[in-house]
Amino acid sequence: MKKLNLFLLRLSVIFIFSLSNIFFSCKTLPQANQIQALDLLDNQSGFYIAVPKNADSVLLKRVLQNNVEELSEKDIDTILERINKVYMGLNRSRKNTSVQLAIDGNIPSQFIPKILNKKRGWESSAFRPEASNRSYQIYKNQDLELSFPSSSIACSGRDLENMLSTYDSYLNVTEAVDRLICDSSLQNEAYDYLLNAVDEIRFFANKPQSFLTILTGTSLDLKLLDVYGSFRIDPDFENQYLLNFKFNFKNEKYLKAGKVLLKLAFGLTNSEIENPSSNELIIKNIHISKEQVYKIFVL
Repeated sequence: MKKLNLFLLRLSVIFIFSLSNIFFSCKTLPQANQIQALDLLDNQSGFYIAVPKNADSVLLKRVLQNNVEELSEKDIDTILERINKVYMGLNRSRKNTSVQLAIDGNIPSQFIPKILNKKRGWESSAFRPEASNRSYQIYKNQDLELSFPSSSIACSGRDLENMLSTYDSYLNVTEAVDRLICDSSLQNEAYDYLLNAVDEIRFFANKPQSFLTILTGTSLDLKLLDVYGSFRIDPDFENQYLLNFKFNFKNEKYLKAGKVLLKLAFGLTNSEIENPSSNELIIKNIHISKEQVYKIFVL
């Protein structure tokens, strides 16, 4: 909960300069390899989610309303105008949740030092990645740390310095390639799936046990390798989502047992179920209320 509160606090940063009504044009970095905000997340989280503003702006609005104090309706709308997509990597345990966050947006970087200053309770320090001639400012206010490596990316959370080092390594690419492949990167399929989220909220869980327990309210031991899924607003009912899953089981035996448990947990009377392979189960169009999903992410 504290961790997700951090998520909003960083978003509050975007609101800080928005309140100043200074709107600069974003500068594009002169680079052969375009850096995506998602590139900054490592592979150490158990759950990843991509939330495009187009998928459900109400969700992002709820995040701000419930976690950032003293924001007017106008302030929140201004912030949302500057956010394109939010990526998060989460690790959840009984005791706490750690978050790694990267925002794709429109951020007037020239103005940040004027807003995130000592007068407002912020301390700043320079971080220089190893073997680099570039440095990046890290802004800290109590437990919140954030940085703006470019005018289109904001990042915060666990291992912030490593996120900045990753960004810096991308700047060193001289060839026009889609993205760097390194040991700490998300696997290609998961990366592409999250990056291409446009009109739906997408998630990937390589440690799906805790997520499914929260979602279903039941402890399900499904012997899964990973889970892909998406939420999109039901066109017939605005107060609910249609949820799609792709479950990758360890083997066919576990799939058969898991299929039965999932039917009981979700009540899959109107859902479509497919078995593309012996260990893969796809379930489409599970009806789930928005409020239930919001609670999952402590919103």
